[in-house]
Amino acid sequence: MAQRTKRSKKATAKPGQTGRPVINEEEGWRGLWMRLSESTRHVVCLLFLLAVSLAFFAPIHFSGRTLAAGDIVNWRATAADLIEYEEATGEEPLWAPNAFAGMPGYKIYYPLVVPQIDDVPRLLRRVIWPTSHFIFLLAGAYLLIFFLTKNNLAGVLGAVGYGLTTYLHLLLVAGHNSKFVALAFAPWLVLAFAYALKKPKLLSGLLFAIALAVHLRAGHEQITYYLAFLLGFWWLVEAIGAVRHGRLKSFGVATSWMVLGTVLALLMVAQPFLPLLEYKEYTIRGSAGAADAGALDWSYAMSWSQGFSELVTLLIADAFGGGGSTYWGPKPFTAGPHYVGGIVILLAILAVWRVRRNVVWGLAIGVFFMILFSLGEHLAWFNRLFFDYFPLFDAFRVPETWLSVVAFSLAILAAFGINEAVRREPSPEQDRRQTRAIYTVLGIVGGFVLLLFLARSTLFDFERPNERQEISYQIAQSNNVSPTDPRVTQAAEQYVTRVKEERVDGFTSDALRTLLFIALAGLALFLYRRGSIPAWVLQSALTLLILIDLWGVGRRYLNEDALAPVSQIEDQIQTYDFDRFLIEQGGEERGKFRVLSLEGNPQTTARPSYYFESLGGYHGAKLRVYQDFLDHLLLDSATGLPNEQILDMMNTRYVVSPGPFPGMELVFQSETGFAVLENPDVLPRAFFVGQVETVQSPDEMLTRLQDSAFEPSQTAVVLEELALTPAPVDSGAMAAAELVSYSPHEIEWNVRTDAPRLLVVSEVYYPAGWKARIDGEEVPILRTNYLLRGVVVPEGEHTVTMSFEPRGHRLGVLISGLATALVYGGTLLLFGLAYFRKRKPEKTGEETTEAA
Repeated sequence: MAQRTKRSKKATAKPGQTGRPVINEEEGWRGLWMRLSESTRHVVCLLFLLAVSLAFFAPIHFSGRTLAAGDIVNWRATAADLIEYEEATGEEPLWAPNAFAGMPGYKIYYPLVVPQIDDVPRLLRRVIWPTSHFIFLLAGAYLLIFFLTKNNLAGVLGAVGYGLTTYLHLLLVAGHNSKFVALAFAPWLVLAFAYALKKPKLLSGLLFAIALAVHLRAGHEQITYYLAFLLGFWWLVEAIGAVRHGRLKSFGVATSWMVLGTVLALLMVAQPFLPLLEYKEYTIRGSAGAADAGALDWSYAMSWSQGFSELVTLLIADAFGGGGSTYWGPKPFTAGPHYVGGIVILLAILAVWRVRRNVVWGLAIGVFFMILFSLGEHLAWFNRLFFDYFPLFDAFRVPETWLSVVAFSLAILAAFGINEAVRREPSPEQDRRQTRAIYTVLGIVGGFVLLLFLARSTLFDFERPNERQEISYQIAQSNNVSPTDPRVTQAAEQYVTRVKEERVDGFTSDALRTLLFIALAGLALFLYRRGSIPAWVLQSALTLLILIDLWGVGRRYLNEDALAPVSQIEDQIQTYDFDRFLIEQGGEERGKFRVLSLEGNPQTTARPSYYFESLGGYHGAKLRVYQDFLDHLLLDSATGLPNEQILDMMNTRYVVSPGPFPGMELVFQSETGFAVLENPDVLPRAFFVGQVETVQSPDEMLTRLQDSAFEPSQTAVVLEELALTPAPVDSGAMAAAELVSYSPHEIEWNVRTDAPRLLVVSEVYYPAGWKARIDGEEVPILRTNYLLRGVVVPEGEHTVTMSFEPRGHRLGVLISGLATALVYGGTLLLFGLAYFRKRKPEKTGEETTEAA
């Protein structure tokens, strides 16, 4: 009996047949996986993915350290007032007074008011970031692939292949968290799309609405746009298939439900997108209604295009030096490669070759086009067509970002590939063809990597464009000699020769590494095809190899060196002695005075915003009027020093500067070398003027303010003719404004004036929300001195208030709330009806039995 059992486990063939092993996948250790129940297999797979996440991010979770990239530190400094306001009042913060003299907070810190399902990972984020979202990424990819293949282990392989792709780790290190979150929710959106295609009914549309709304709420519309492209290619393939096979009615119904879901999703995200649309029109990306609003310049948009030969990094991680100072590709710089690994790519190729399914063809076409899009300016004739004519294509930059969705697509295709690799054909001849196809793909991918390895010095020069000239210039500049000096040329040559050797070594090492993993994958496939191991062992082995491969490359970037020795991001914000001095002067009190810090470029230095109301900051979508102020008013065009009259007008009491300059008094000398200068002529946050000039356009207003004779304490410039008689503000006049209260959303003054005058408020003009009232009665806010606000105040004593009441926010919350209640309520109702319909026959059957 024991002997028969032993023989039954061996691979056997029918008489006269060869090449097709017949394996009993249910006996002994071979059937270990298949003997588990379906629910148990799901639990095992999901627990494994959770363990992967916790283990990979262990340096963050268990070390007391945190990711503190420069972008995140800058964000935290900029968001300080908004976070503090929310914690103190429980209200949603809308206006940030501490950055760029005040701006809407929608793209800084804008909590979502209406709860949706994505609040679950958002709550977890406070205690277990980034696993809070990464586990949703892995689970979403797993469930998507299981839905498409009904293969648990293929789902795990695809989830690991996507989740550990190097780019995701680079995003975390760089602090691009919203992009990471959007990519984490990507599998759920694709799953909802796939479900809607397969189950064309109302519930599908509602689930699609939920998934799309969650993805949009991640706050990175660029990734949503790229996923829409991918799904668009898939949809086109499905449409062609529906026409060919007579399924047009069902396909049309599915499409209709997804259109409904899209409309509902857009309503569900009215907050934050309605106020964002208001805001966009007044930013540097909107130009207040210009014909090309939102469009980017071609050269700016095409920055960070992926080079043709740089696509090799999908297979060989350090083919172009990795990231940082060792990178030698065509991009200005990069943090690291878009590495997915040789095993994922060979399985994806196998799927495209062998699997005849619309989803595979749709993903394959998407991968092809997205790779072309990632080339950007290096394939200008192609990408220029889309940039000029395809909607919203010109609204996004950094073309290499397309490769993040390519990596996602390749991971799904790889799951189809492993599912195909373990499938046995019904006839020996078909099975032999299947085996030959697998070995052919192995040979193609392995041979390609081997060719790159052997011909590396012929195919690549391992030198950055213009690198020798740049190095020569740097050496010459540091030694105060000519770049053509023979010694400079020799030193540059020696440097380039040395770094090229290092780059060749890196290429060689990673090429051999990829070859090793391909060889090990090939060995596992060979053992399975000859019947030595069962399918679950093969799939587990390839998953483990992918995990080790991607883990090893990812750890080059997400490691302890990338973490800050603090538990809170704000602990990374440096505090200097001059900060403490300014705090003692009342710098933490909002509405009292502003600070101009010249410790760095005011347009990119956010640190001071953590402590004071700053004229500078860090933001990618500044208000247009403030960008013009920075470009044309802040600095005197003749001296390059800050413009004294403009500093007065902007309530700038202190300047942190490397040294003194005229008109300022030194009040503190810092140990850092910086000096704190006090402006003796600073104007208060709100002040009356005795004279008003009217100009015809904002450009004329800008020109008038650039005039050195302009005196903001006496004269204001507006665009509208005002019926005001000049009433000089002098020692004998009664004209004063006393600040009563100041918060990001409301400011109140007690004012008195002996004649009707214009009250100039040194707050940034933003008409999409700010309202002014005198004694409770609303009055217009006038655009004054190009970027400030003005209010005409009648004679007497009055209370003047300004409150931020953006219509887009209020309307957005209302629409989002109603749409969310409708969608989630409808979804729960449909699930409930389905449950009771399923239970009803069982109950009826039980009653019949009892009656019998």
